Amino acid sequence: MVGSVILGRPEGPEASGQDRPAVARPVGPRLLAGGMVAYNDERRIGSALHSLLSQRLPDGWRWGTVHVVASGCTDRTVDVVEQLATNDPRIQLIVEPERTGKARALREVILRSTGDAVVLLNSDARALPGAVAELLHVADALEPPFAVMGCPRPSPGPTGGVARILELLWHLHDEFHRETLSSGDGTHLSDELLLLSLTGAPPIPDGIINDGSFIGAWLAGHEGALGYAPRAEVDTEVPSSLRDHLSQRRRILVGHRQVERLLGIAPSVLPRFACRHPLRAFAVVRRALARGRHSWADLFLLTVLEQFAAVLAGTDLLLGRTDYRRWRRISDRSSGPSRRTASDPPVTPAPSTTPAVGVRLGALLEVARRLGVGIPLSELASLLPPEGPADEQELRRWFERRPEVGRVVGTRAFGPEGPRQGLDARTARARRYRRAARELVTRDLSPILPLVRCAGITGSTAYGTPKKGDDLDLLVVTRPGSVWLFLAFAYLAVRLRGSTAGERPPPCLNYVVDEEVARAEFSRSRGFLFAREALTVQPLVGNRFYRDLLASGPWMGVEVPRLYSARAERSDTPIAPDPAPRALRALNAGLFPVLATYVQLAGLYRSRRERDAGGGGFRTVTLPRRLAFFSVRFDELGSELDAASVLPASAGPMSIPSRIPSAR
Repeated sequence: MVGSVILGRPEGPEASGQDRPAVARPVGPRLLAGGMVAYNDERRIGSALHSLLSQRLPDGWRWGTVHVVASGCTDRTVDVVEQLATNDPRIQLIVEPERTGKARALREVILRSTGDAVVLLNSDARALPGAVAELLHVADALEPPFAVMGCPRPSPGPTGGVARILELLWHLHDEFHRETLSSGDGTHLSDELLLLSLTGAPPIPDGIINDGSFIGAWLAGHEGALGYAPRAEVDTEVPSSLRDHLSQRRRILVGHRQVERLLGIAPSVLPRFACRHPLRAFAVVRRALARGRHSWADLFLLTVLEQFAAVLAGTDLLLGRTDYRRWRRISDRSSGPSRRTASDPPVTPAPSTTPAVGVRLGALLEVARRLGVGIPLSELASLLPPEGPADEQELRRWFERRPEVGRVVGTRAFGPEGPRQGLDARTARARRYRRAARELVTRDLSPILPLVRCAGITGSTAYGTPKKGDDLDLLVVTRPGSVWLFLAFAYLAVRLRGSTAGERPPPCLNYVVDEEVARAEFSRSRGFLFAREALTVQPLVGNRFYRDLLASGPWMGVEVPRLYSARAERSDTPIAPDPAPRALRALNAGLFPVLATYVQLAGLYRSRRERDAGGGGFRTVTLPRRLAFFSVRFDELGSELDAASVLPASAGPMSIPSRIPSAR
């Protein structure tokens, strides 16, 4: 029965792609299977499966069965997958009582899969929105047998002193595969996210350490096709220390040597490629260095570490080390597996991994209750995961069955106690604020707009419910080298119009960054609240840039898939960085120390006044390429919404306080 636990192995010959007869392509929709191998992944398996099954497939494709092999698990992985399988019949669990290695488990997945192709995802990884569609797009140009790899992206990313050199390693990894797989020179694949044709799929022997390397080399030796989809991004666990990095590289290098001995084909690596194609290898290194503004010293340190890992790997080969096929992952070392006992209660997936619809709705309505507002049903539906109510009518019926979570009044949802007084006044105030924002940006700031990539309304005005006394919050992204030049002009323009401003709300330029910083911040997983704030910005200028900026943060498509698909839109022609002219960049650099000092002093004064009035206060961040205000209240709301988050935040949220220093 689909979704049930399957013990042991099926009858018949062992899995081998060569055992599969070649079949004609079906006339109807093509079938895509999924596969995952898990070992003690109770904290991550739900997020991984959600990221896979929430993928939108191209026309002509449909999902088949996703097989999950739980191999020798001693934690609650089996319980979590069982519950997920109960709710989604596409998931089929296979339990291996004893851990015999990933290679055998993958062979089990390939044998049981039916259809045209299978997409394999590591259980501690997350496929970002659109990743599977990108894999299939690349595969359209290939004939079976083929394999297409996705682009691994460190999540949350290395930290500390090891950060720069490990970041360089991943840039080299990407550039190298772009170069070699596009030209047909590559024989190596990464296994974090991999699309494999079921026709002619390679037989994976027991004990294989690097399954991606084996598949790549096997296909290269059997007239198979290898592809790379750099836009098929997958978040993957990475080492956080030099020791863990060396341990991981040591195992990988042993695995490469194992593949070479078995197949007579060495997985392609940069040093070997450089011996054959020095100019192309140099171009790969140069592009990787430029991407992260790395120095040659970073490359030297990375090379030293790689040589040290090679020495350790050589020692393992000489001593005949064999335990790599059942490795202990880097992410498991700090906290060992939690053993399950008979007295343990039934397990439900942790809300932070696979939040239930009720958890997200409850968290959102609780925050709305504290702010004294409700949430429009159409907006609320757009914030739900794919399995939640799809529209206003379904939401109404959902709340009718669960009045303890909330209630619907008119077109808005509220907490169980219902709406408060004054909501009509707040919505009318939002209309006035929006008119004032358009007038400010398009008239008062029009001379400086050539330096602006996009500007939009955020905060309570964007939500449509500012209370009396709220400032008009604005997000601005400038061209590189012009943040403080823009701020100087904006502060002056607002001050000059102040005497005739009348009832205009005080504008707050509380999040001003240049475009390179904006893309970097949007690309990192920052939590549900950041995603919601970013996706509800109301752009006043630069709408095309804003949508492209959202597309640089596909993790938001995992957090809020419906709203993300409606708002994010990558341009057909990429929007390249456009720095300000050199003279203006020099003026901007001169303005920074003076204006930053003023903003810091004004921030301290206003924050103290807010704390004295019973508020939480805020802190001011002034950097050469960024001005931001981080409020205590907003950070508290972010913590309360952690339960509604699918992905763990890798940094603090984009904090937009209710009261910050205005330009007046």
